[in-house]
Amino acid sequence: MKRLLYILAISVLSSAVFGQGSDPHLSMQNYQSLNLNPALTGNMETKFRWQNSYREQYAVISRPYRTYSSALDFNLPINAWGGNIWGFGLNAIQDDQGDANLVNTRINVSLAVGQYLDPREEHSLSVGFQGGLGQRAIKYDNVYWNSQWVGSGFALYKNPNEPLIEATKQYLDMSTGIQYQFNGSGNADFGTGISMYHFNRPDNSLYLDTNNVQLDRRINWHTNAEFRIRDGSMFATRPSFVFTKQGKVNLFMVGNEFVFFFSEPTRTTGEKKEYSMSLGLHHRWLTDMIGSIMFNLGGLQIGASYDVTLGNINKLNGYQGAYEVFIGYRGGYRKGSRNRYSPFRKGKH
Repeated sequence: MKRLLYILAISVLSSAVFGQGSDPHLSMQNYQSLNLNPALTGNMETKFRWQNSYREQYAVISRPYRTYSSALDFNLPINAWGGNIWGFGLNAIQDDQGDANLVNTRINVSLAVGQYLDPREEHSLSVGFQGGLGQRAIKYDNVYWNSQWVGSGFALYKNPNEPLIEATKQYLDMSTGIQYQFNGSGNADFGTGISMYHFNRPDNSLYLDTNNVQLDRRINWHTNAEFRIRDGSMFATRPSFVFTKQGKVNLFMVGNEFVFFFSEPTRTTGEKKEYSMSLGLHHRWLTDMIGSIMFNLGGLQIGASYDVTLGNINKLNGYQGAYEVFIGYRGGYRKGSRNRYSPFRKGKH
């Protein structure tokens, strides 16, 4: 069993070193907007939102893989041209992989601008840009190499004869995206968008013979909706899907959240807050089934999810999945009011 775990750990590390790594995939990604599409920055029914996630997986390995993500974005009070949506945000994400302490960190600034497409401001189109600094680091003294294998164990005192370079690599990272949103006065809302992360394909090599090999672009196509059976219903469904392509890795995640409202926010004054609970079930194609729960408590959001892995990988991870926790806050949330500075906001006409 230990031999199999070693092979799994080395396989993941090799993929990260020679393939220049791939971005972490959060299960509750609909609650990490700036990591899904820069065009979602400030594109919301709140004045601001704060989103934080922590994910841990492969706990059976001596050092589990951990992902930290945090974002803060604002709906800016700017109306340079009539019917505009402006957003500004900051986000950071860090991925810590295994015994080798292979750590990927990115800190970004995001800016988005959107335009309403109709007088009632139910249809909008937004474009977003994101830029920042990334860093990739590793501790080579915790890595075992094939050339150090002697008999039935590793002789760490032996020179690995590997073409290693510095343990830290910094790079400039750029991303962009576009988003269409429909927020009607009826019982259905809908949004879809496409984003491209690392469009400048930065070099983050940590190995001499992979120097100047660029980080693959990550393309997301995402769609989400909210449906209610009738007016005044205190129950809603939120189907969604996300397709991600990065290099040779393709991931497809589809599912639904079942939302139970105990109290809804007022449309214009914002004095009455939302209290609700949602239960989610999603499937990451051929790899995981994901269950989640989320509470909305007057702006405060608290949730968690658990991935149940499928297939042969269960033999390596001891049938242990991955868990993720989320905490966030939405300030000034008012249902049906995407832009409080607009004279056409819903609930006013």
